[in-house]
Amino acid sequence: MSVLVACGSSPPVADTPGPEASPSESTGTDCGEVVLRQGEQLEVAGATQRACLEEALREGRGATLTVTETTTEGDPVVTSWRLDDDGSLSGDVDATKDAFAGSLRTYSVSCGRITTLPTPLVCDSIGS
Repeated sequence: MSVLVACGSSPPVADTPGPEASPSESTGTDCGEVVLRQGEQLEVAGATQRACLEEALREGRGATLTVTETTTEGDPVVTSWRLDDDGSLSGDVDATKDAFAGSLRTYSVSCGRITTLPTPLVCDSIGS
């Protein structure tokens, strides 16, 4: 099972600074948060935050990024992305506020070790 983390193309509802974000001792650079409305793409609406993650990957640093998407019904689904300094990319998906998520409400995804960020930002579910 794959998870699509962004789609569409409208201006962001809310976002926080990316590359200027301060480093965290345990996770590397905090690339911030971006909230995507239905149909928006991270590559467009969260370009600054995505660029922060790409820069960390190029420089061999760890980084985090939180992406909130809305379902068709308007429910938030939050993915907390982690890039390790070895280039491993993984995420924890929280769909507990999605009324139609079924039994799969929280799960993890992994792209393994990468050399470039996937476009769109998608990884396979762990254990699928």
